[in-house]
Amino acid sequence: MAKVFNPKQTVLFPELFEDAFLPSITTLPDFDQALENFVRLSDFGALIDLNFHGIDKSYSLRLDEIQIPPKYLKTHTEKQSPVFNLFPAEVRNQINRMKYDVRSFFVHANHLKTNYGYFLFRNYFHKWDIHKKNKIEGLREYFTNEIGETAYEEYFRRLWHTGIDWIKSNLAEIHPYILTIDLDKQLPDERQSLRDSGMTINQLERNDRDLIVQFLILKMMHIPQTLTEYTDGISILSMFKTIHLDYLKNIKIESIEDIEQLFRSIPQNNL
Repeated sequence: MAKVFNPKQTVLFPELFEDAFLPSITTLPDFDQALENFVRLSDFGALIDLNFHGIDKSYSLRLDEIQIPPKYLKTHTEKQSPVFNLFPAEVRNQINRMKYDVRSFFVHANHLKTNYGYFLFRNYFHKWDIHKKNKIEGLREYFTNEIGETAYEEYFRRLWHTGIDWIKSNLAEIHPYILTIDLDKQLPDERQSLRDSGMTINQLERNDRDLIVQFLILKMMHIPQTLTEYTDGISILSMFKTIHLDYLKNIKIESIEDIEQLFRSIPQNNL
C-alpha cells in the first residue's frame, strides 16, 4: 500500500506514518473540538489573502542567462541590468494609488488585520465582491481611457529597445547577432511561434544569429504587446486561506476577541 502524507492535513491513522512529523490531534475529542471551532470561525468570516495579478510589468536581464560566447562580449561587461519597467514612474504611482484604493475597503468595522491577511467578517463578503469588481473595472477604464492603445504600444516599444540597448552595450564590436525585428509585423508572429513550440531560454542556440532577439522575446513573454491583452489579463485576487485544525483544538471560538487571540498565538509563517 502506498502511503500518501500531506503535512498540512490531520492524519487519522498516525501509526502508519512512523517516519513523519504529525500534528498532535490524535483523539476524537480533540478532532471534534477543532472541527467545532472551525465551523464557528467560518460563521464569523474568512481569512483573505489579497493580491493584484497582471498589473505590474517589468523584467531584468543577466548576461550569463543569455549564454553569449565570451568572444562576442566586451572585456568589461555589466553582469546584470537594472529593472526595466513597462510604465513610467507617473503611471506606476497612479497604479499604486488605485491599489491603495482597493485596500481602503478594509476598515476597522469589517475585518481583523492579521499577519496572514485580512479576516473579513461574513456579512461583508458581498460588499467586498462588489467593491472588488468596481475597482478592477476602474483599473481597466484608467488604462483604456487615460493611457490608450497608442501610448501603451509606445511603452512596449521603449521597453523592448531598452533591453536591446543594454545587451548591445555589452557586445563586442564584431558579433554575428541580429538585433532588430519589426515590432509590428514580425514580433507578434515570433512570440506566437516561440509560445507554441514551448521553447525555453536554456534551449536557445548560442551561435544562432537570432539568439538575442529570441532571448528577449522569451524574457518579455509575460508582458502583453497590446493594451487589450494587458487589460484582459489584470485581476484582483482574494483567495480564502485555511487554518490547520491543530491550532483549533485547545481553544474555544465564541467572539471576535477569541479570533484575535487565535491569530496572535500562531507563529508567523506557520499558517
